Amino acid sequence: MNIQTSITDLSPSSTAPPLVLVVDESTDTLNLLCKGILAAGYTALSAKNADGALKCLEFVSPDAILLDAASPGIKGFELGRRIKSMPAWADIPILFMIEQAEIDQIISSFENGGNDYILKPLHLPEALARLTTCFATRPATNRSVSA
Repeated sequence: MNIQTSITDLSPSSTAPPLVLVVDESTDTLNLLCKGILAAGYTALSAKNADGALKCLEFVSPDAILLDAASPGIKGFELGRRIKSMPAWADIPILFMIEQAEIDQIISSFENGGNDYILKPLHLPEALARLTTCFATRPATNRSVSA
């Protein structure tokens, strides 16, 4: 499925489920999260790296982003800063996926635009609970992005 097809499928409506952009280089992680997100009644869009995520963001504004802090190329923390520096994307909640519960990683998550963090290895029920809380505290976005 290409991005243009995804956009058609995600036309804004008041009853549309929240859209989550998942960014991780691991196909296994993407599959786990996207299947869980869909099973929870949300919509999932995935990207394997920062470039793919930025391309998605050109067309849609997700209700949340699950972002691997250690993504290849542009690192996740750098991507978080870029997202938060753009007015059209600044209000999108970012949940960083981090490898260690070390205080510097946790602090870096918040310093680089994160609203929350999730530890890897992931526990799907925890990830979904954090997303549900995120959606409960934030109104749905208009998913179309003006050029």
